[in-house]
Amino acid sequence: MIKKDYESYIILDGNFEDAQIEEIIKKYEALFKKLNAEVNEIERIGRRRMAYPINKKQNGFYVCFNIVAPAEVIAKVERAYRLDENIMRYLTIYMSKKELEAKSKHLKRKVMMAEAAKIEAEKTEAEKSEPENMESEPETSAELSPGE
Repeated sequence: MIKKDYESYIILDGNFEDAQIEEIIKKYEALFKKLNAEVNEIERIGRRRMAYPINKKQNGFYVCFNIVAPAEVIAKVERAYRLDENIMRYLTIYMSKKELEAKSKHLKRKVMMAEAAKIEAEKTEAEKSEPENMESEPETSAELSPGE
């Protein structure tokens, strides 16, 4: 069996408690392991307002499973999704090598931008505190000089 890379997205009811959501995520993580699929990453995207109501619900909790599995496993997992009433929608996408490379480049660029923004914020923070120190230093030195 040839294993391929997939991203499997599910939308859970946004009104569930965090504990219920974690329980559902663990349930499907165990199902992937039972079916000999490798779960590389579980991305909890979070609660979002949906573009249109699904089952009269406006909010959903989005989860993405990055997995490596044979095609037969995907069919079994999607059947489990279909039968689970907690899952409002699901989508499984095959990720080609080219798409995986593009995604990793995008994530690297995103991390670099976040680090650059953090460094820039630290610089501006240091610059803001620097003038305060300069203003307070001459006053203290003027008070200490005995010439006047």
